[in-house]
Amino acid sequence: MEAERESMKIRLDDMTWADVEELLKKTNVLVVPVGSVEQHGLHLPLSVDSRCATYLAEQAAKKVIAEHKLRVIVAPTIHYTDVTTFQSFPGTIGISADTETRLIADIARSFVSQGFQNIIFLNGHASNVVPISAGLRQVNLEYQDAGLFALNWWALGFETIPKIRKSKASLHADELETSLSLVIQPENVQLDKVVKEIPKYALSEKWVSPDFYGANRVFYHSRRKFPKLGSGVGVMGDPTVASRETGEKIAEAVVNDLVQIILEVARSEGFKA
Repeated sequence: MEAERESMKIRLDDMTWADVEELLKKTNVLVVPVGSVEQHGLHLPLSVDSRCATYLAEQAAKKVIAEHKLRVIVAPTIHYTDVTTFQSFPGTIGISADTETRLIADIARSFVSQGFQNIIFLNGHASNVVPISAGLRQVNLEYQDAGLFALNWWALGFETIPKIRKSKASLHADELETSLSLVIQPENVQLDKVVKEIPKYALSEKWVSPDFYGANRVFYHSRRKFPKLGSGVGVMGDPTVASRETGEKIAEAVVNDLVQIILEVARSEGFKA
């Protein structure tokens, strides 16, 4: 019974070095959640990006282990990242993009050098995309046989989420993050303080959409800075329509897609499920 319980652990930091040595002898997939310590309006805590990525990674790991008997390990979450966009808000604490790039590269390099060959970075914070990509690119040049992958959780569930959401703008502290937070940490969600704010850009929506699911043909553009007080409370979307029910559907859709990605990665290494 004790051995079975040990074999079902999914968090890397709950294991001993001997546990890790054993799991490296079999096909495995490591998921590394990446978040931030960043403001999310008046109604959500600073932990949203980290908590969402961690929760989704752990739920996917449990599902794969239970249904496919593949060892999926969830690494400690990377919390401190590039939060330059909202650095004027109290409590928003981070590191530079250059430092984050080196951090991602060092962590990925450590995992690969120890024998982890299938590593998925699950991102919960938009500003992490460039540092994660740059860091993994560096490591991939050194270890060309390593399986290194990175994805944003909101890019998953794309067949379901657009159909169930009620808002048209989704970028930050929005319907999606608020709904998921009502599932993950409802005690920290203050629905009485939700505010709808849709960002305005210099370019029209023909080129830039205030939505992760929009056709953003311009892949970089400067953003207006948010004041700490007044109407700019740090929301980019409409959290007023969020609900736990929507959050449960979002979580299910994202987890199901992440499970498929994990299995495809493992199968590319010869795993048969």
